[in-house]
Formats: sequence, structure tokens, C-alpha cells
Amino acid sequence: MLVTVDFKNPQLELLAPVGRWDVLEAVIAAGADAVYLGGKKFNMRMFRDDYNFTNESLTEAIAYAHARNVKVYVTVNNLHSDQELAEQQEYLGFLEQVQPDALIVQDLGLIKLINELGLTVPLHASVMLNSHNLPMLKFLKEHGVTRVVLNRELPFAEIAKLRDESGLEIEYFIHGDMCIAQSGQCYASGLLLGQSSNRGRCMKPCRWAYDFIDARTGEVLPTKAPGPYFLAIGDMYVLNHIPELVHSGICSFKIEGRMREADYLAEIVSIYRQALDAYLREPFAYRLNPHWQQRMRQIRVRDFTTCYALKHPGPGGIGYTGEREPQFFSTGVKELTLDERLLAKDPFAKLVQDDQLAAKPVISVRIGDLASLEAALAAGADRIYFSGESAVDRDFIWSKQNIISALELLSEARVPGVIVTPRITMAREIAELRAMFEWLEGLAGPKPAGVMVSNVGTLQLAKELTQLPIYGDYSLNVFNLKAVELLQAAGVVQVTAQIESSFAQIKELAAAAPLPIEILAHGRLSAMVMEHCLPAALLEGKTKQDICSAFCRERRYALKDIRDGVREVVVDQYCRNHLLLANDLCLLPFLESVAKLPVAGIRLELHFIDSAEVGPIVSAYRQVLDAVYSGRSAEYSELIRDFVRRSPRPLGLGAYPRGVVGLR
Repeated sequence: MLVTVDFKNPQLELLAPVGRWDVLEAVIAAGADAVYLGGKKFNMRMFRDDYNFTNESLTEAIAYAHARNVKVYVTVNNLHSDQELAEQQEYLGFLEQVQPDALIVQDLGLIKLINELGLTVPLHASVMLNSHNLPMLKFLKEHGVTRVVLNRELPFAEIAKLRDESGLEIEYFIHGDMCIAQSGQCYASGLLLGQSSNRGRCMKPCRWAYDFIDARTGEVLPTKAPGPYFLAIGDMYVLNHIPELVHSGICSFKIEGRMREADYLAEIVSIYRQALDAYLREPFAYRLNPHWQQRMRQIRVRDFTTCYALKHPGPGGIGYTGEREPQFFSTGVKELTLDERLLAKDPFAKLVQDDQLAAKPVISVRIGDLASLEAALAAGADRIYFSGESAVDRDFIWSKQNIISALELLSEARVPGVIVTPRITMAREIAELRAMFEWLEGLAGPKPAGVMVSNVGTLQLAKELTQLPIYGDYSLNVFNLKAVELLQAAGVVQVTAQIESSFAQIKELAAAAPLPIEILAHGRLSAMVMEHCLPAALLEGKTKQDICSAFCRERRYALKDIRDGVREVVVDQYCRNHLLLANDLCLLPFLESVAKLPVAGIRLELHFIDSAEVGPIVSAYRQVLDAVYSGRSAEYSELIRDFVRRSPRPLGLGAYPRGVVGLR
């Protein structure tokens, strides 16, 4: 879909990143219409002390830019803890006084706080909110957002429709460092290194060297890749496609690079400025200047890709050799493994040592097929989550008949069952969910006890189409009390804690939250979700849009890092890849401490495991939890040790011992 452009008054914006004063001067001189920058706290680029702006220099920067008719957008685009959110109120008051042209935000709780404070500065939704469907844009608009930085997986072909139907301004990254994973849905750095990409401290596990292996046998598989950096996506670059960009419906063309130097950014801004002006001045006579293209190639950091703007980039967008990688922030780490040392001393006991047992939490189990459902029910599950993503290597789909069968089994067992929605819901999945919700509303037999939403778009859709209670999944990235309150006002009845949260943080949040809080206690956690299909790219040099040989249905694959960490790659029915942690999460040995948390439920995330494993896992949690509440937990120490010894995969504790690093 092409947008008709008023070439006399195009109202298009070239948006440049700024980390220091010299960069500000340089990019404005080079032709930026707007800049985005951050203060010394609360923004997504906090690695270097010599970057970002003090309050005094930020005030001067806004005055300097406005005097030159350049807009200034201030980033406050992290996830924030409750303490950080409280500290931020003074900073927000300062920003209201100095009046930048917008605030860029990620945290739902921060959006609520800003609305409560009555700030007049416009809100722009960060790319980290992973905005990628129309209901999501409607939800954000209802909460005061005026512009959305769209998901980088959205192509130009879909953007104009979103703009027209939402009425929001659309911003989009056109140049610079990109992520292989869906924005806001990558927990790899946080879970592995305690440095969260959602809080501006990503250590880039996507830039590690890997072997591609058979997940069952460990055999290293030959690939078509010329190097081991299988996830190292290139830098975004659309200079060759200025006409398509101008007609896309995007109003703000965003360049990445708030940690880059002045000379580098000034030249990039200048080249895009010249190209845009040339096309807008004489669109019928426009052609790409080869000097621009040559110069861009000379100063590039990584090799270039158009990412998803025009088509699926596939293996052509990956820097397999690592030759042009400017910096490796990390090279591989061992995940914290549940061993005899941890079994001997509960790492959470000191946090709850004076607390009494809270109300007994329900055991929720997410399952992947009917056999797993039956096993979970027989083993004592209190609540079942089903549907959503399915692994394509298992011979099962959540058809209407299978959903009906599941609901009948649940009704007979008198156990509530909640329908799960996918984490990523592009236009296709939104249409499919719309059909599912309408069908569920018309069911004559047993109905679900609720629907689990994965983003605020599916929340908006569920509100519009169903009468079912709405549960919030961990992918909503609820990190503070204000976010819980916003979701409660939107109709959510239960929230799942964000999986980078620490045990201590969850304790505080659950004690104050107006909604029941559920935590993940066991299972295979997805550290990364990607549109990029590793089996297709590595085995055939193809993408999910090509006709591939569907090797993902024949065997299971994994990535193995230099520390021998084996992270399975699960391909779902949408051909999205889920990169799992090497260690399964396991809180079984520490349920006595977990039982002192004021949480309503503990979830076993078992939809990506074989059905034969489900019964023993659920049974172990059922027995130990019941023993804790009957005062007999000491009797189960050997059961716990046997469970750990027999696990088919190593077990770990996720982020619970330490959480993720705070903001400075």
C-alpha cells in the first residue's frame, strides 16, 4: 500500500540520535529535523559515563535545537522498578518544565504515571513496546500515546494501513544497529548475564559464536553459513529505497546510534538528508547518487540489510563471519545450574525467613497437547493453559475439535482452562484470534475460564470480542505496581511477573499489587523470539517465505555456545523461532520459600516438552507444595534430589537470585 505524498508539504522528519553535545551540533548542521537523546538516568543507553545529558545540559540542548527549528525527543524508555519509578517523578517534573517535544516510553507503568501527573509533553511509544498490530495501537492511543515507533519486523507494505486506521504518527528505524529478536521480547541478556536489553544494558548473546547441532544427539550439523555467528544481524539500511520509504506512511525516519561519534552520524544524516530532499524536490527525476552509496559503504559499521522493510532478509542479512562486528560485549557464559551446593542451602530463605506461609498458590500448567493435558490433570494441576504457539515437530495442532476435547476434559475434572494467545500477533494472527474469539463465544458446550493475553493488542481484542476473564502473560513486561494498575483498569484479572524480576522484587510487587500475581516456577523459558528461521537459513539458505524442505518437522535443533551451553531452537506454527535457555527453570527445591511469597499461582511452563515428562513434573510440584502446607516438607528432600538427578536437561534458577542490574 503506497501513500500519496504532498510533495509541496511532505511533513516528513529525519530523526537523528544524540549522545553528546558535539553530536547535537553536528547532526543538526547535517540536516536533522529532530533529535532524540537521554538524561543521565532512565534511558536505554547507559554504558558510558561520558554520554547522555545532565539536567542543565539537557535544558541547553532543547533551547539550542528549538532555536534552529529542530525538535527534541527525550528517552525515558526503560522498564522501571517501583523504586525507580518513584525516583523518576522529580525528573518528569523537570521535563515538563523544559518542554521537549515528546517523551519516548516503554514501560506501561510509566505511561500510567505520566498520565496521573498530567504532563503535557506528548508520548511516543518506544520500539521496545513491540507495537505490531492495530488493536495495540488503539490501546496505546487510548492511553495518551501520539506516535508509535513500530516493530522492526513490520514491512513497509503494512505500515500505511496501521497509520490510517489508528490515526497515530508512525516512526520507524531506517539505519543502524538492529536486533535479531523481537523488541522487548528478548530476555537472553537479562537471564544469562543479569544485564537486561529491556533496561538498556544488553550484552548481545546474539553476537556469540555457535555450533548448530541436533538437539537430541548433540551432533554438530554442517551449515551453509560461512561463519559461526548465526544470529548476528547486519545494520539497517534503506538508502537505496528512498521512494518506497517516502510513500510508506512513516512520518519520522529514525537513525540508530546514540553511542556513536559526531563525524560518523553527521555523514549518515547528511546523506539521507540529501537523498530525501532530492526525491521530494523532483520525484520524477530522482535517481540514487552512487557517491552516497559508496560513501555509506566506506563508513559502515557492519554490512547492510534492509531487515524486514521490503522482504524477509533471511541469511543475506546475517554477518556470519563476525569480521565486521565492532565489539563483542560477551562471548558465552555458564547458566547458574541447580547443584548440590544450591540444594543444600536455599538461596531465597533469607528473604522470607520471618514470613509466614501465604495463601496456598494454585499450580498452573501450560501444556502443548491433549496427552500432556491428561497427564497434568492426573498429576494434580489446579489450572491449565493451552493453545498459543505449538512446536511443529510434534504431530499436534490446536484445532477446534482438540480445543473442544480439552474443554470437555477440563470440565469433567472441574479444573479451569485458559486459552493462551501467541506472543507475536501480526495482522495474520490478529485475524485468526478474532475468528477464534468469536467461535469461543458461540460454543454450546464447556467454555474456557479465561484468555491469556501476550501483548496489549491481544488484550484490546479480547476486551472487544469476548466476555472471558483476561489473564496477562509475562511478555507484557510488568515490572512495577503502576503497570499492574494500568492493566487492572484495562480489565485484566491476573498478571504474570516479568521473567527478569528477582525473587525480592516479586515479593514486594505481589504484596502491593491489586491483582493476583503468578510466577513461573518451572519449565523451558524462551529467551528470544525471532522471525528469522534458523533451520531454513542454515540448512538451505532460505527464509520462512521461501519453499523450504521443512527440516524443522524432522528433528530438533539447538545452538551450542563456546561454554557448551545447549539452547534448543523451537519452531512454532508461524515459523517463528524460540531460543530456549540451556537450563530449565526449577523452583521445586525451594517451594517452602516460594510459599511465603504472596503470589496467587506458580506456573509450570511445559508446552515445549514431551508429554511423557509432564506427569512426573506436575506430580512432584503437587506433592512438595502439599507437603509444605501440611508441615511435612522435610519428608520430601529425597524426592527433590531424585527429581533433580533424573531431569533430562540441566536445571537452573533463571533471574530469581539476582534479577537484572538497576539503572544508574
